[in-house]
Amino acid sequence: MASASFVEIISHFAGYMRIFEDIARDRIQYDETLAPGPSDDYTTLRPNYHHRYAPEDMDSARGPSPELIADDPMDVFRGRPLKLPKGPQDPDFDFFPTPLKPNIPLPAAGGGGGGGGGELNIRVTYEDGGAQIQLTVRQYNFMHDEDVNLPADFLAAAEPLIMSLNSNAMDTIKELVANANAEVPTDWWMPQNDAGATDFLKAHDAAWAARDGTPDEHSVPAGYYVNGELQEPPTEPRPPIELKELPDTGDGIGQWASIGDNYSINAALLVDLGESARTMVVLGDYFKTDAMFQTNTTIDNDQVSVSGGEGTPSVTSEGNVATNIANFVQNPSIYADLPSYWAGPNWIVDVVDGDYYSVNVVSQTNYLSDNDVASQVSSEGHYNLVGGHNQLGNLAQIFDGEIQYDLIIIEGAYHGMNVIFQNNILLNNDNIVMSADGTDPSQSVNSGHNKLLNEGAIENYGGDNFDALTPGLQLILDLLASGVTSIDPELGSAIAGNGGPLRVLYVKGDYYDINAVWQTNITSDINVLYQLQNEPSADLMALDPDGGVTQSASTGGNELANDAAIVDVNPDVIYVEGEVYTDSILVQANLLPVDQDDAVNGDTDTLVTELIAFVDDAQDQTNATPAVATNSVQADPMASVLH
Repeated sequence: MASASFVEIISHFAGYMRIFEDIARDRIQYDETLAPGPSDDYTTLRPNYHHRYAPEDMDSARGPSPELIADDPMDVFRGRPLKLPKGPQDPDFDFFPTPLKPNIPLPAAGGGGGGGGGELNIRVTYEDGGAQIQLTVRQYNFMHDEDVNLPADFLAAAEPLIMSLNSNAMDTIKELVANANAEVPTDWWMPQNDAGATDFLKAHDAAWAARDGTPDEHSVPAGYYVNGELQEPPTEPRPPIELKELPDTGDGIGQWASIGDNYSINAALLVDLGESARTMVVLGDYFKTDAMFQTNTTIDNDQVSVSGGEGTPSVTSEGNVATNIANFVQNPSIYADLPSYWAGPNWIVDVVDGDYYSVNVVSQTNYLSDNDVASQVSSEGHYNLVGGHNQLGNLAQIFDGEIQYDLIIIEGAYHGMNVIFQNNILLNNDNIVMSADGTDPSQSVNSGHNKLLNEGAIENYGGDNFDALTPGLQLILDLLASGVTSIDPELGSAIAGNGGPLRVLYVKGDYYDINAVWQTNITSDINVLYQLQNEPSADLMALDPDGGVTQSASTGGNELANDAAIVDVNPDVIYVEGEVYTDSILVQANLLPVDQDDAVNGDTDTLVTELIAFVDDAQDQTNATPAVATNSVQADPMASVLH
């Protein structure tokens, strides 16, 4: 069941997107202690009152005086991070950040790349591994709420018709699923799991390179799109979705039926920090694709017959709204306003022998079958029938990785993909007959006002600044590849550091960076309703002379919503030795199929016709007690839905 938490998550996605900026800023703040802590340790030391010795066991003695701070500015073991001196004109050796894209003179030939001629060298240590992730999250809700509210004597005759209706409804849903699939290019169909997404990306990028980087036919520039049109993004956030409450029908005489107003939502937030280094070096090709595929499919063919009431009845069968929103956002790097420092004196290199995987896959599905068959026959009472108002929801929040590395080196190719698939499918055919005998009720029918919404956002931070390898970087790569443990300190200014130990991820194969979200809502809300309001007794009407009789039916008002955001934090600068391939792809479609619901309409026509005939024949048994039954459909109607 959906709750207010879903509304809050959807309304405040933007707040989650700011968390990593604070972390990045914290990593490069000064550590004033003589023994600096690790740059990824954000906790301050707490007092410890549990000493090993009691005060009387301790001797008092004068401690050694602190040594004088050395004049040599390369003495980086004390104080705050330093940069290399560039001349006597530098006014302060304690604080002078280097540029974000440093480019310093290479060390003299006599010094040697590995050893250098100075007394202090950068120490390099190597470790195995690096945190990889191959994650698949599946969330499913399946609900069957086929309500039957019929006279007991009519159940036996109606049962075969109801079974046929539910079976034909499922066949129609399968056709609508096929229609939605057809809107997604076949070369973008992929299994909904981490292994399948990885295999897909390998083939996709190979084909991309084979056609010399030609963009996809659905390629679009970054921007905010609504139903295929590029627009200015709104300045105010979209108001939160409010869950509907049951209407207050009061206590008057009449019939009220609420057998729609179902609500299904999928919400997913995926924040990828795994590639949030300042610098990335790719010795092979660089591939990056952002893609969104959004479809809304609606069949809402209603048949409404209203007679016997006072004045003109209020009948609403329209007002359906289907919206696709896609937002491709390119933000500045999270390091854009942060200073950089000399990279040293300690480098820690995590080495991965082979390919590296950072793969997150989320699949969310809501399936609701709410096909109701009901009759209301009364004269004296307040008859309120509720057969809808079901609520289904999936929520996923994934924060992948942390701002850990300063430099990522990839000997092979980088393969990156952010993709969102969103589909809403609604079958809401209604057959409603409302009539009155001997009275003039106020009559109203609402079988429309369904809402289908897909909203997706892919927000990139950085990752759009490409450059060729500098001589300094090339020398560093050669030294790390040879496994040196000591590097000339002058090379510390060839890479932007954070003031503490330089963390390096060295991948000897390809790098696969995938974030994929599938969201699907399927609702079958077919309703067959017959209301017959007979004349109330004169004594009952005398109790409230000014009161009227009401007949009201609501069979629409369904809401299906998908909301997904992928936040991808990328390097500040990417040095690529091979080719660079980038693309943004968008497909948006609102579908209104025709002639695919003939079988369903035939079932509803037959049901309502036979129901009316039965009630008319049984008027001598007015106000017969209705029986309630629930029909069964196959246990797993949607074993596989949508690509």
